[in-house]
Amino acid sequence: MDYDLIRFTEFESASGLTRVEIVELVEHGVFVPAGKTVDEWAFHESALAVARVAARLRADFDLPPESLALLLAYRERMLELEQRVRELECLLPR
Repeated sequence: MDYDLIRFTEFESASGLTRVEIVELVEHGVFVPAGKTVDEWAFHESALAVARVAARLRADFDLPPESLALLLAYRERMLELEQRVRELECLLPR
């Protein structure tokens, strides 16, 4: 198995999300696991940070998976835009 991948059971215990929540977030496209069946799923280690954010948001705001998926997509887009702004600021003359 690739060292960058975390098996489902380890991902579940480290993320703070339940198995059902993870499956629902996969269905909504938040996570893209390797493996064909749930028992074979493994997640890239970078997905763990997103899962922990999802667990905090769910706990803080009692959000259903559909809302979590939307909020996480908006968060990802904001992070991308902030990075782009930083890149463009570096191109400005001083």
